[in-house]
Amino acid sequence: MGIDQRRAELSQFLRTRRLRLSPKQAGLQNVDLSRRRTKGLRREEVATLAGISLPWYTQLEQGRDIHVSDQVLESLARVLRLDADERKHLFFLAGSRQDLAKPVDELQDIPASPRYMVDQFSAVPAYVYDEKMNVLAWNRLAEAVFGSFDTAHPYGRNLLWRMFTLPSRRSLYPEWESLAKSMLDHFRPMYVRNLDNPWYKDFIDELKAGSPEAAEWWDHHGVQCTQRHPYVVAHPEAGRLHLDPQIMHIEDQKLYLNVFVPNLNDGSDRRLAVLNERDVAKVRS
Repeated sequence: MGIDQRRAELSQFLRTRRLRLSPKQAGLQNVDLSRRRTKGLRREEVATLAGISLPWYTQLEQGRDIHVSDQVLESLARVLRLDADERKHLFFLAGSRQDLAKPVDELQDIPASPRYMVDQFSAVPAYVYDEKMNVLAWNRLAEAVFGSFDTAHPYGRNLLWRMFTLPSRRSLYPEWESLAKSMLDHFRPMYVRNLDNPWYKDFIDELKAGSPEAAEWWDHHGVQCTQRHPYVVAHPEAGRLHLDPQIMHIEDQKLYLNVFVPNLNDGSDRRLAVLNERDVAKVRS
């Protein structure tokens, strides 16, 4: 693990969370906002609310080499109003043994069993992806709904890359912005757990260079440990599809099976079934 990189991430994470929180949200009621230059909370306000000294907190936010106890981290999580995902992210960045994770191993190929598994979901889109968010196997209906995954581009099967760099994604997903942000926030915990793997930094640099939205939102340091954002798909043939991702971890292989279940109340299931029948007919012909 790159210690200096992790401290830099911790520095930016604390700063973005401090600046997003207003004094009123933090419980400071008698603050004159008209004379403030700082957006959000000041460092001294965070330190006071957390019960720690200002110099100590300043060093922590600057990424200095200091020891942080779990008790202090809990106080900071409370003061900064961190949700469960953000709290977990904070503990990892601060080097707490409470939440250390092993780095991702390189995956050369997908085992036969998950590849077989994904083909069994013939009535719903499904694919398997790794902890880099690279799609490794997919069924026919996933390709019919989300487009071809068969590409020679080094990042062409990466879910983030496709979301941010393929122009077709903007029209395919009417709620593109919220879905794209959710996916980027989901990638952050995997990124910081693998700072010693150059692939992650190279990928993010390329993604930021290729997408101004990715460049802007990445610096917000959003965190989301689970990816359960619903997919709204404006499909050119099937029409509007509301799909609920059901994600299952494939134990010991660091892979994830994502099965998209259609909404049963708005006709998405019927429209998806029609698309499936058409696609089957195309294959047979």
